[in-house]
Amino acid sequence: MAKMRTRDLILEVALVLLNERGESIVTSVDLAHEMNISPGNLYYHFKGKEEVVEELYAQFHARVLVALQEIASQARGDTKETLAGLSVISQILQQFCFISQDLLGIHERYLGLRSSIQKLLSLLHQTLIGLVGLVMDKANVTDSSSAAKLLAGNLLYTLIHFGSYDELLNEDSDLSGPCKSINSTIEEHLYLHFLPFIED
Repeated sequence: MAKMRTRDLILEVALVLLNERGESIVTSVDLAHEMNISPGNLYYHFKGKEEVVEELYAQFHARVLVALQEIASQARGDTKETLAGLSVISQILQQFCFISQDLLGIHERYLGLRSSIQKLLSLLHQTLIGLVGLVMDKANVTDSSSAAKLLAGNLLYTLIHFGSYDELLNEDSDLSGPCKSINSTIEEHLYLHFLPFIED
């Protein structure tokens, strides 16, 4: 088995650490200490924490794009298939939850990522509108275009803000950082959005 490159290992460890503590708290020194390497060794591979975050965001962005393209290409208006696709998106958001649950903060602190974040959110919203529209058309919902836009907005809020919302409701948890354990699953909440369209 090939040994993992130091650069890839830094990204892997950084993702865990950033998810546990949050991007605004973790420093380059923290990353080096967690890897048991010198800050100089870290700087050999990345100029600082900012480059690490940008690289992880690029991975996050690419994975969401691929998932959206696959879901959209297979969309037929089937509610259960749509929910399965949204579950894939939610898993990616959870894997990179230091980004997804602090999008506004990342957007404010990383000027180079602003345009990319806005484009990704716009694409996610437009894809959701299309998916919901197909489900509503199949269910013969009148004025489905307006309703699809509203429901897509609710789905987007659920996907992006669910972890933060659940964290606030369960603030007694011993865990810290942006990725506290989610007691109620996001899948249940997504399911509720589609309840009127689910056939027995």
